[in-house]
Amino acid sequence: MKGIIQLISLLVITFALLAIYSFTDYELKFAGVEIKKTNIRNFVLGIPENNIGKSLRRLDTIKKTNELDTSSQRILLIGDSMIEYFMLRMKDYTYFNNHNLKTVIWYSSQTKWYGSYDTLSYFIKEYKPSYVFLVLGANELFVGDIIKKRTQYVKNIMSQLDTLKFVWVGPPNWKDDTGINTMIKRNVGKGRYFPSKNLNYKRTKDGAHPTKASAALWMDSVAVWMMNESRYPIIMKKPIERTKKSANLTILQPLK
Repeated sequence: MKGIIQLISLLVITFALLAIYSFTDYELKFAGVEIKKTNIRNFVLGIPENNIGKSLRRLDTIKKTNELDTSSQRILLIGDSMIEYFMLRMKDYTYFNNHNLKTVIWYSSQTKWYGSYDTLSYFIKEYKPSYVFLVLGANELFVGDIIKKRTQYVKNIMSQLDTLKFVWVGPPNWKDDTGINTMIKRNVGKGRYFPSKNLNYKRTKDGAHPTKASAALWMDSVAVWMMNESRYPIIMKKPIERTKKSANLTILQPLK
C-alpha cells in the first residue's frame, strides 16, 4: 500500500512539473535530447492545436520580423585575416545580387582592438554602408576567462555599429574555444550571429585558415542563412559564375 501511495505521489509531482514547464518560454534538454512540452497550457488557455494553425502563426512571425529586403546594399565586410578567401566568394555574391562591396582586413585583429579604437566607426563614416558583415574572433579562441575580459569590447563594437544592420560571422573554429562564440551570440543575438564553428573545413598549411574552396562553401552557407534565418535578410542568391571584380580591399597591419 505504501508503495502505491509513493507511486501516485511521484506521478502527481511529475504531472505538476510538466504542467509548469508547458507554460514556460524556454526549452529543456536532457542528455542532448529536447524535452517536448505537453498540451496542458493550450488546453487551459483554450488554444487550438493543429499543424495548420502552427504554420500560419510561424509564417506570420517570419513575415513581421524577417522580411526580405530586395534592395541593393552597400556592404562593408570587415574583420580579421579569415576574410582573405571569404571575400573572394563574397564579391561573387555582391556583384551577382547588385550590391556594392567594400572590404577591410585588419591582420591579427581581435575584439579588443576593434573595441578599443574607432577603426570600425572610421570605415562606417568613410563608406556609409547599409549593411556590415563583421568576421572576427579567430584570434581569441583560447583566451582564458574571455567573457569577463572581452565583453566590454564587444559592447563597444555594438555601440559603433549603432543602428546599422549587421551580421557577425563567428570564427571558423579549428579547435574548441574558451567562450568567444558564446560571448558574441550573447551580445548580438541569434539573428545577427552566424555560428561558423558548426561547419566542416579544409584548412591551409597553417591549420587555421580555410582553403579557398572551403571558404567559398563557408560563404555559401552564410548566404543561405542570411536569406532564411537572419534578423535582417537581404538578397543573396547563389551566383552562377565567378567575377573578376575587385573586392575594394583595404589592408591594416597588426598593432605592435
